[in-house]
Amino acid sequence: MKPLQALSLLQNLYTGVIWVAEDLTIQWVNSQTEQLLLVSKSRLIGLSILDLLIPTMSETKVITAESESLNQSTDPKAQLSENKSCVEASRDKLELQFHNAKEYLQPFIEYSRHIRGVNQPLHVHYSVTPMNQESGSYYLIEIWQGDRQSRLDKEQRLQEQHDVSREMLRSVAHEVKNPLAGIRGAAQLLIQQTQHPSEATNNGENTVLVDAKKLTTYAGIVISETDRLTKLIEQLLGSNQLPEWQSVNIHEPLEHVLLLIQSQYPQVTIKRDYDLSLPEITADKNQLIQVFLNLVNNACEALSEQDTTLLQAEYQPQLTLITRIEHQYTIGAQHHRQVIRVSIQDNGAGIADDLIERIFFPLVTGRANGTGLGLALVQEIIHRHEGAIEVSSQPGDTHFNVYLPLQLSNLHPQ
Repeated sequence: MKPLQALSLLQNLYTGVIWVAEDLTIQWVNSQTEQLLLVSKSRLIGLSILDLLIPTMSETKVITAESESLNQSTDPKAQLSENKSCVEASRDKLELQFHNAKEYLQPFIEYSRHIRGVNQPLHVHYSVTPMNQESGSYYLIEIWQGDRQSRLDKEQRLQEQHDVSREMLRSVAHEVKNPLAGIRGAAQLLIQQTQHPSEATNNGENTVLVDAKKLTTYAGIVISETDRLTKLIEQLLGSNQLPEWQSVNIHEPLEHVLLLIQSQYPQVTIKRDYDLSLPEITADKNQLIQVFLNLVNNACEALSEQDTTLLQAEYQPQLTLITRIEHQYTIGAQHHRQVIRVSIQDNGAGIADDLIERIFFPLVTGRANGTGLGLALVQEIIHRHEGAIEVSSQPGDTHFNVYLPLQLSNLHPQ
C-alpha cells in the first residue's frame, strides 16, 4: 500500500507516528509509538484511535465540568452511570473533532492530555492531520510524551543557570583578585622595609631603620583593599535590615534623587513628566531612594560616557522621569486593580543586545568600572515591595519601568 510504504520513512523519528484509516482504526505505527505506549505494533493495528486517545476518567470529568455542572451523587449506581455518561460524552467529542478535521481539512492539536492508552494512562501531547489519498481519507497522528518537552526545557534552564553561575564566579574571582593582589604587594613591601639591613651602630650591632611614612602608606593600602573586599561581600550578601513601611508619595524619593545628581551631571537635561494626582503607596522610602538613585545614576553615567565624536552636533543628553497609574495590572501571580509606574528614560546609546537579558544578574555590567551589583540590588528591593522592573533599549531610547502596587499583601515580605 503506497501510503504505508511512504510511512516507513518515519520509522526512526523521535516522536510517535500513527496512521489511521477513515473509520478511525489504526493502520500503522512507528517504533517510537510502540516504545511510548509500551505495546507492540501487532496489538495496536486494528484498534480504534478513539479508545487510545480518550481522556482518563479524572480528566474527562474536568473537561465535562468546564462546559456543564455535574451532579455529585453518593449513590454508587448513580456514580457508575455518571462515569459512563462522561466517557461516552468524551468519546463523542473526540470523534466529532476527527470528523470536523476531515470535513474541513483542518488539523488540530491537544496539549497535556492524560489519555487512557492501552496498558496504562499516559500524559501526552498529540496532533491530528487529515490526509486525502487516492485510496481514501486518512489521519496522520503525531504523539509525544507530555513531560519530554518540559524535561528539555528544564535541561535548557539548568544549562543557562550553569552558564550564569560560571560567569558570576568568574566576575567574583576577578573582583576579589584585584584587592588581594594589592594586599599581597603591600605586605611584601612591609616585609622588605622591616628587613632592610642598616649601618652598624657604635656597639657593633645591626639595627633596622624603618621609614615610618612608607610603613603607613603600605598599611593604608592593606586596610583600604581589605575594606573594599568587605564592602563587596556585604553587597553580595545583601542587606538584612527589615524595611520601614510607611505611606510614601512616589515623587518624594524621585525629587530627592534628582537633587543629589543634578550637580554631578550638569550636561544632562532633566525632564519631569509627573502625574501629581497619584495616590500614596506603602513602601520603604529610603529603599526607594536607593532604587531610583541606582537607575538615575546609571542612566546619567551612560549618557556621560558616550563617544561624543559619533553624535550629531545638536545632540543633547536627556533624562526623562515619568509617573503614571496603570489599571488592571498583573505582577507575578498577583493581579492589582491599580499600580504605579515609574519610567526612567534616557536618549543614550542603549544597552547591548547580549547584555540586556542578563542585566539584573549580580556582577553583570557593561561599564569598565562597574561592579554589576547595583541593578541586582534594585531588583531585590523592588521584589521586596512586591513590584516588578522591566527594561527595553535601542539606540537613543532606553526605558527602565518600575511597577509598584499601592498596597502590599504582606507587610513584612522576606
